[in-house]
Amino acid sequence: MAASFTAVIGAVVIAGCSMQASGSAGTASPVSGDLTSSTSAGEGSSPGLSIAEFADNPCDVLTAEQVAKLGGVNAGKPGTSTLGVTCEWAGKVPTDNSTYTVYVTEDRDVEAMVQNVKGQPIFTDKKIGDVRVVVNDSTDGTLHCRAIIEVGKTDSVTVDARIAAAERASKPACTEVESVATMVIETLRG
Repeated sequence: MAASFTAVIGAVVIAGCSMQASGSAGTASPVSGDLTSSTSAGEGSSPGLSIAEFADNPCDVLTAEQVAKLGGVNAGKPGTSTLGVTCEWAGKVPTDNSTYTVYVTEDRDVEAMVQNVKGQPIFTDKKIGDVRVVVNDSTDGTLHCRAIIEVGKTDSVTVDARIAAAERASKPACTEVESVATMVIETLRG
């Protein structure tokens, strides 16, 4: 009896491991918070992406052609924040032109970042292609929205869009941040 019980337990453990290994890197919606942490972050849900070259030059995360698509923005201005190095493309006229900021984050647990925003009124954990992107906002997504792009377990790029009053009707904040996140992903792929 003990031998068959041990065999059953061993089979369950092996099956559990193989289910996790075959994983959900391509799955759009996680089953649970714990599963999300072990599969998407553990396997690195974003194959082929790297932030290495942008850690020193965060403004290069968008090409000149991509920046032109943002509309009336000033040249990128590098900086730093608690999330890492940044680049801000400020609207030329704050009431007429939206402002965009990217944060290149190294060595910070992406799953912990996601957990910090999970309770926000706007929260969508999705895939853009094969890349996990978490779109979030602490209010209603009208004025502002953010997208965390998971590059690896501890590397990410966060895109922040602050929509100018004159552009709110034509640029819903969370739709706009997803559009910019898509451009960032294109650049990260190289």
